[in-house]
Amino acid sequence: MEKIKNIIVPTDFSVTARNAFQYAQGLAAALEATLTVVHVREYFFPTSGENFSPFAANEETQLDEAFDLFIQESDIGAGVMTKDKVKTQILRGNAVDSLLELSGQENTDLIVIGTTGLQDFLSRISGSTSLNVATKAHCPVVLVPREASWMGIERIMYTSNFRSMTAGMIGEATDFALQVEAATHFVHIDNVGYEGESNVEDINWNHLFSSISPNLSYQTHSLYGTDIIKELEKYSEAHRIDLMVFVSRHRGFWESLLYKSVIQNMAISTNTPMMVLHLEDQWAIKK
Repeated sequence: MEKIKNIIVPTDFSVTARNAFQYAQGLAAALEATLTVVHVREYFFPTSGENFSPFAANEETQLDEAFDLFIQESDIGAGVMTKDKVKTQILRGNAVDSLLELSGQENTDLIVIGTTGLQDFLSRISGSTSLNVATKAHCPVVLVPREASWMGIERIMYTSNFRSMTAGMIGEATDFALQVEAATHFVHIDNVGYEGESNVEDINWNHLFSSISPNLSYQTHSLYGTDIIKELEKYSEAHRIDLMVFVSRHRGFWESLLYKSVIQNMAISTNTPMMVLHLEDQWAIKK
């Protein structure tokens, strides 16, 4: 992972978005990164043949005022929240599609987006904006639960299955951990109920960590069971984890669906921020 220079924070000006922005302020200060607050103005279509303008004539002025108020009310005193140090951007179109396109641009290094827990019925059926962005983006995404607050990142838990526990993943994880100077827990999850026979004996920890920086403080662990969500929660609480990182490569439809379900269930049940990090296919273990 290259050094994070610019963090994107999507907003709908809600309490959830404001909390995510407050978290992003602390993270930006720790990384010495800039912040760009993005609002997606979705298109509306007329229901009659009459001429219809989907946006008010003074919309730009109203959005500028909304941005100013949003930034002002979200100030946590990090020293980076003056108007001249926070960029703003307006996108038009579908929220998920617009943010996914933005995630692939060169100056987007990380997206920090709020989540309410995804507990309402419609979100369970179709998935929320934050969940869809996190699982499909071309850059890392941090999901910030509404009850979470910036307390620094001292301990990170990198969670991966057998297929994604590779030297490439270790390299990506090491880069980010060194940027925030965090102790790192590499956790291999072995969902016996889904995967069948355990693959843990195939992991060569010494090989995976043979070329990492000597400045990285880390430990390794393997979790087993049919309820991986519960095991991850227990581990996170016991080790006072500040950020959970889910590592996966872009995979086929059914595997992606299962992975998305894990992220969604964790978002419902935890107040710990989560980063979703995708690896390129060339780093995957080939059987």
